[in-house]
Amino acid sequence: MAAEISSDKLAELQALGGAALITKLLDKFLENSARLIADGQAAVAAGDATKVDYCVHTLKGSALSLGLNEMGELLTQLNVRTKAKNLDGAEADFVKLAAQLEEVRAYKAKHFA
Repeated sequence: MAAEISSDKLAELQALGGAALITKLLDKFLENSARLIADGQAAVAAGDATKVDYCVHTLKGSALSLGLNEMGELLTQLNVRTKAKNLDGAEADFVKLAAQLEEVRAYKAKHFA
């Protein structure tokens, strides 16, 4: 599955707090990311590049800190554009992010229910 925690980050989180910590972090990530993706999509529709950049930057930090590298890569590329106030392709990227978030949800359900 593409939207899973990288093996090195998974080992680090296991050592820090095991499955209970990972479950808690994934729950918080899923909750916050769903809101940020929805807010980002609304901001794209409104042409609010500053709000889009905030959502993308926040999502990027969360995804990368959890070792969700594929999502982090997409967000890093999008963040380069949003920092320049360029929203070209942002709508499609948010659709991809929403799909990846559902993959993370499925990954959590399978491995950290």
